[in-house]
Amino acid sequence: MFELNELQVLRSSLNTIDIKGSNAQYLANLQIKLEQEILRIEEAEKKKEEDLKLGPPELRDNKVEQKTIKK
Repeated sequence: MFELNELQVLRSSLNTIDIKGSNAQYLANLQIKLEQEILRIEEAEKKKEEDLKLGPPELRDNKVEQKTIKK
């Protein structure tokens, strides 16, 4: 849907617009939703990076049979 940097621009733009009292709650809710989505994407990216560092899933759980090399 949206990329992280796009959401961050939208979120920061909500801090600079002029609002009327009748729109304040609506915009506050929108800010919260954007912030939650930004955090969700950042956490997903962080998990993805950690998974890449750990290697393939079958190696993480030692499911691959390791063969010993005899000399």
